[in-house]
Amino acid sequence: MNITNDLVTQYINGFYTPLDDELSRLRSLAEEQRVPIILRETESVLGFLVRALRPQRVLEIGAAVGYSAAFFAKSGAKQVVTVEKDEATADKALSNVRAMGLEDRIRVITGDGEEAVRENLSEEEPFDLVFIDAAKSHYKRFLDACLPLCRDGALIISDNVLLKAATASDQFDPGGRFKTNVKNMRIYLKYISEHPNLDTTIMSCGDGLALSRYKI
Repeated sequence: MNITNDLVTQYINGFYTPLDDELSRLRSLAEEQRVPIILRETESVLGFLVRALRPQRVLEIGAAVGYSAAFFAKSGAKQVVTVEKDEATADKALSNVRAMGLEDRIRVITGDGEEAVRENLSEEEPFDLVFIDAAKSHYKRFLDACLPLCRDGALIISDNVLLKAATASDQFDPGGRFKTNVKNMRIYLKYISEHPNLDTTIMSCGDGLALSRYKI
């Protein structure tokens, strides 16, 4: 279900242009196999932000098959570190990264988002952009692990924060099937909206985007 009018979404997506043939093929394959990757309208916004801000180092929580990591690299980021909890999925991401010749610019780390960040990245140079797109109930702890690794002014992007509109209203989660995710996402959005070091706006783009600017 789209969280905005389907005709509007279809119209917006009519302006979507793949960055290149490699990403286009990977998107088609992921969509055929129902692998969750960034939506087309979300990708368009991310591309605009990357072109405007020109982040050099990007940290991603939730690699999936490596699509968004490759997108960030191909959009100009010099280094991308992406974390994926599922080992088999991380292997697929690494395989796709290598197939596109991006292994020198994208590092795939296998592990829980919070634990992997704290154990592997605490001594590295700060990140300019963080993209959170993993287990929805755990966004807060992912963010808390990532913030110490961000430079002043870094952009944190949280994807799928509206959970197909269920975050906004329980009527979109009949039977409470996603009750825990919805509850935790509401807590997360309140947290980042009130956080003293974050300037946050929430958008109804794709399945909902939260954009937070980090201020030390």
